[in-house]
Order: sequence, then structure tokens, then C-alpha cells
Amino acid sequence: MPSTSSLLEIAQRTYSGDVGTKQPLYYQRYDAFFRNHGFRPTGILEVGVHRGESTKVFAAAFPNAKIVAIDLVRYDDVDFSKFPNIIYVEANQTDATSLRQVMQREFPSGFDLVIDDASHIGAYSRATFDAVFPHLSPGGIYIVEDWGTGYFDDFIDGGRFQDYPLSFHDGNIPRRLPSHDCGMVGFVKSLVDMTAGPDIRAKMSDPPVHQAQIETLEFSPAICIALKARHSRPTT
Repeated sequence: MPSTSSLLEIAQRTYSGDVGTKQPLYYQRYDAFFRNHGFRPTGILEVGVHRGESTKVFAAAFPNAKIVAIDLVRYDDVDFSKFPNIIYVEANQTDATSLRQVMQREFPSGFDLVIDDASHIGAYSRATFDAVFPHLSPGGIYIVEDWGTGYFDDFIDGGRFQDYPLSFHDGNIPRRLPSHDCGMVGFVKSLVDMTAGPDIRAKMSDPPVHQAQIETLEFSPAICIALKARHSRPTT
């Protein structure tokens, strides 16, 4: 039977306060997005599960959904025995071959929700996205968490925020408006291009040659949510 509790309600009851797990406010955001889009996942891929707390929240809220929980290290003391809908897998988020094998083995009929809560390193998350997004079902949701690490000077691929003021010379309109693009910030900003498919053409008068791969793209602090375009076909 489907759970009658929201993600937030379950998270509030089970939140451990562990610095490595997501706070309940994340689930509040997901509850609202899922509700607004009439979305209830049936196949979930969570990349980066730490001690499995968030995985258990999703498993309790969506007991009929199959959940594949991936992490770089599979901890023997992480106990999912009370959640038969969870499959725990050891894999590197940058290993496209391993990720595709997991998807083909565990989700032969497709899946509709991805949560990237792994390294929070831009290049790694982009590698995961490139491997996983083509297999996500049309209308599926891809969530990227903690993208703000790209603003941190002390994060491995982050950098102190740089503001780039506009510069006009001799009345010329600047063609490029640089913005901060370190690490995860650069990665999530690159998803805008996948949302702009029909506008990617040399001239305004040219006919569109691309379709949008992302139907809607929503940002909030720490959370980026992409809804895959419904015309897209998952890779088999």
C-alpha cells in the first residue's frame, strides 16, 4: 500500500542530525515539486547514500518503488533489511560503464527519479548526469543536491564568488555576460543549455533543429531539479 506520510513527515521522525545526511527542509521542497507535477516515482536511483538515511525516507514514503542506492563504498553496517524495495550497490559515480550496467540490470523497464547526493564535485556530477540522464524516462525528475559547493574557496573544485560587472565600450553591447562557474555551479548552469534546445540555432530566422532535453529547470538554495522533456526517449 502507498504511504500516507509525506517525505517531510517521515524525515522529521527519523532525522539523525548527521552532518552527512540531508536536512528535513530538502524533503519539503521535494514534496511540493512532486505534488505540483502529480509525480509519484516507481523507480529511484540515488547516487551517494552515505549512511542510507535519506534512502530509507524515500523507501518508506514510496514502498512500491524500486530504489537502487549507489555509493563509492558499500558499508557493511548500513542496514536496509527492513526495506525490501532497496538494492544497495557499490559503484563509482564517474564510471559510466558500471552505471549503465546497473541501470540495465535493475531498471530494464526504465526509472523516473534520480537523486545525485554524491561527491558534489562538478566534473564528477556531470559524468554521472551524462551516463544516467539518457536512461531516465520521459517526464522523469533529476535532482542535483548541494550545488552551492562551487562557491566555496576551500572545496576541491570550488572558488570564491566572482562578480563580473558589465563593461560597455564605445556604445557596444557586451555579447557575453560572464558568471561564476566553478564546480557544481558551472555544472547546474550548463543544464540551462539543455532546456533551451529550440533556441540553439545560428540565426533567429533559422528553423529549430534541436529539441529541449529538459522541460523545466528549477533552482533553489542547494537544490536543482530538472524535469526531463516528455518527448525524449529513454536509452535501452
